[in-house]
Amino acid sequence: FIESCFCTVALVRVKKATNVNEYQIGYSVKINKIFRVNSRSSYAALKKNILWTASSESVCGVDLKVGETYVVGGNTHGDNAHVSICGITMPWRSVTSRQRKGFRHLYRFGCMKCGIHYTPWRSKGAALEHTDGKKCLWESRPGPEDCQRDYGICMPGQGGVCSWVPSVPYKNCIKEHKQAREQQRAREP
Repeated sequence: FIESCFCTVALVRVKKATNVNEYQIGYSVKINKIFRVNSRSSYAALKKNILWTASSESVCGVDLKVGETYVVGGNTHGDNAHVSICGITMPWRSVTSRQRKGFRHLYRFGCMKCGIHYTPWRSKGAALEHTDGKKCLWESRPGPEDCQRDYGICMPGQGGVCSWVPSVPYKNCIKEHKQAREQQRAREP
């Protein structure tokens, strides 16, 4: 998923898509809310109301639907804002209430000090030792990635150690995940 936080995260409504050339698409957008921006130049690029992406998924482009509202996370290069499949492009209607709270209030605080490290579930222990408490582990399948995506917020806690902030929905999701894993193990020979 992501190694560190994105420079720019915003809520946008797609107004128009334009194929600039065979390699690039420009999406004309209305910026509804800027959740995170790290510099004046990034802010200026975003305020141009155009998001650039590659023309196909095979080269990391994203397909945004006109009329749809998305939370997007990407980077700016020069005076242009870019999104890709390596970033965030989530339809706002599918964002959970916990994620919305995170985007509106909490992510910006954790983002400055905590990163996210993609981790194959089998190497979780070894990966955790090497993060020095500055990253939360994004576990691959069959790990609880759905719980982390839908309910997780990575923030520094006591002593500045980064971890997934517990919430009732997150804890319930993890509990369901563990039960499903135990049931699967019980069926295996």
